[in-house]
Amino acid sequence: MSKNIIIASSALLTASVFFVLNDAIINYLSSLNIQFYHFIFYGSPAYIAVPIFLLIKGTLKKNLICNNYWIPLIRGLIFAPMPFITFISLKNISLPEFTTLNMTAPLIGAIYGFIFLKEKLNFFVYTSLAIGFLGVIFVIQPGFDNFNIYFLVTLCGVFLITTTTTIVNKFNSVTTTIGYFLYGGLITHIISFLLFILDPIIVSYNVFLLITIASIFINLALFLATFAFKKSQKHYSAIFCLVYLQIVWASLLGFYFFNEYLNQYALIGAGLIVLSGIISIPGQLKQVYEK
Repeated sequence: MSKNIIIASSALLTASVFFVLNDAIINYLSSLNIQFYHFIFYGSPAYIAVPIFLLIKGTLKKNLICNNYWIPLIRGLIFAPMPFITFISLKNISLPEFTTLNMTAPLIGAIYGFIFLKEKLNFFVYTSLAIGFLGVIFVIQPGFDNFNIYFLVTLCGVFLITTTTTIVNKFNSVTTTIGYFLYGGLITHIISFLLFILDPIIVSYNVFLLITIASIFINLALFLATFAFKKSQKHYSAIFCLVYLQIVWASLLGFYFFNEYLNQYALIGAGLIVLSGIISIPGQLKQVYEK
């Protein structure tokens, strides 16, 4: 396995931990009538600190160089609804359910890899896609009493975030990892600042501290994920299976802190989604060793 795959996998694995920790804090904040733009406004120092540090270091201009500014800006527009989707989803479904549905990203990533990155799909990947889709059906339970429209909202978010990672992978030479990170967050922060002006609130010290911690987590997660998919280049699908560990961490956090858990059908669905990722590994490794 190439050095790039090992580095990219390590970065994505670390990012997945930060994503779950951020989602757990948002799950709590959403119960306090904190909106996504309040979160981003008070958490903005974690984002702004990056360009300030680079400016002091004298490398800001170097990291913002871009061959085609439309690519990171379009990616930023696609990413812009994600904070809203995350907040509204976690306000209406449990953390384990939210994380489990987000685990469909590798399945969507495999399809995107085939369509946009010309990656070959084999028997293992086809099988994993079928099992993963069945797992999603069990989690969202259409027609069951537990069906929630916000399951579909969450899945829309998965499509958006997978689209942004595909853009980074396909156009990995357009700008630096930090460039993608800064351009991607710019539109979200501008929108959030404008909305905050229309609906300002003053938060307590404890809430501010939680927002700061979560902002550090999400900014680190986004940077590491961007780095991972940029580093993986043509092995995009090969590293995606690592995110399945988030189901375990989210289930533990959800049960311990929020008394949230998956029902029997959702547990079956989560198991199928994880199984789909495991089944896809041989096919993904085959891609790595063939290139």
